[in-house]
Amino acid sequence: MSAEASVLKRTAFSTSRLLDFVSEKELTLQCGYGSRDWPLVAVKELLDNALDACEEQGIAPEITVTVDESSITVADNGTGIPPDVVDRLLDFSIRVSSREAYVAPDRGAQGNALKTIVAMPFVLDGGEGRVDIAGEGVLNEITFCVDRIAQRPAADISRSEKEGSFVRVHWPARASYRDPGSDPVLQVVLESDLRDRAAEICSLAYGFTFLNPHLSLEIDSFGTVTKIEASDPEWRKWTPSSPTSPHWYEPEHLERLIGAYITHDRQNGNNERTVREFVSEFKGLTSTIKQKSVLATTGLSRAPLAKLLTAGGRDFDHEKVGQLLAAMRTQAKPVTLKALGTIGRAHLAARFQDRGIREGSFEYRKVSSLGDDGLPQVTEVAFAALEDETSDRELFTGVNWSAAWVNPFRTLGGYGRSLDSMMTARRLSHDQAIVLLVHVAHPRVQYADRGKSTVLAR
Repeated sequence: MSAEASVLKRTAFSTSRLLDFVSEKELTLQCGYGSRDWPLVAVKELLDNALDACEEQGIAPEITVTVDESSITVADNGTGIPPDVVDRLLDFSIRVSSREAYVAPDRGAQGNALKTIVAMPFVLDGGEGRVDIAGEGVLNEITFCVDRIAQRPAADISRSEKEGSFVRVHWPARASYRDPGSDPVLQVVLESDLRDRAAEICSLAYGFTFLNPHLSLEIDSFGTVTKIEASDPEWRKWTPSSPTSPHWYEPEHLERLIGAYITHDRQNGNNERTVREFVSEFKGLTSTIKQKSVLATTGLSRAPLAKLLTAGGRDFDHEKVGQLLAAMRTQAKPVTLKALGTIGRAHLAARFQDRGIREGSFEYRKVSSLGDDGLPQVTEVAFAALEDETSDRELFTGVNWSAAWVNPFRTLGGYGRSLDSMMTARRLSHDQAIVLLVHVAHPRVQYADRGKSTVLAR
């Protein structure tokens, strides 16, 4: 080698991992489904959010789902997502969720749903994506793209005044190839995934009316409008704003919530909350006498929440957290099974009638039980035969009042046991003219994946 040959001294570049979030592979991992199913993912998550928001405001939800060639829109009668929350949604280095750290029978608690929805149009288009979010009198028009130099997501927001509450996802057309007959040259055609999935989107949205008696729903699919009125606008269940029960937590869950509170207070410059303030938020512990008893038992009177950390502040004092949880459980009564809420025979009978069932074939069963872990579970099953014997089976499933388009009960304990295998054993195959509904309410549902498509057997 020549002595004059130059030597390259390589530079160790730092590249943002945030760009991983806007690849099709990574977004599939984040939401649990491939890109062909993203229209269904978007509708399900937006319906979950709209229902939760209305319930938190104490109003019967009135929701409209609109699907056309270029967009999916879910509108509701709530106040909508505040602009400051929209700003945080666009920070892909964090998750923003009012569900994830709590243990409760929530519709969803993944903490990344809206982020994935905002990213979907860009990933499908490859150039830029557009999502509109209206709430609290403000329309946020988001243009999402990638800073190719810095290698990170970038979003521009244009804001204007707008009444109403909705999220509109502008869905890009995708290229496909068709053989135009005898011409050997393939023709490139831009097609919308939405028209192909319209029937499934409508079926999924319709499924929410089976699980939520207080829901009035309008579905506008390519100009065809279907309206379903609530059977009971006054229907009540456990809501996202209801205090959670200490009996639903194990020490590791309580530590997650404690850590989330401490981090939130520090990041937002809040005064550090006390253990007493923390305890007071739980169901059955709003009484001053009970709070004092918990604090006296644990020696945490007037202690800040950080007192439950180790000396270095980087881990939890597991023994103290365990003592706190035990004292909280002692003072608080378990939540009754009735408090979870039930869909009910009358509502399901009415919805099944709408499907055109055979007279006298409707059956309903509810099983309320406490598991070995002391956690409540309410399971409701409804069945009927369809009048039209040439119809295929209709299956409606859901967990915590959130409908699914993929059967989530694929592991029911015991080798080979699943809802599908049980139906097959009873000769309830896909070509049987029946309607079947299975719904489970439980405060600590464990899923096998990020997309909440499979419930782990308990």
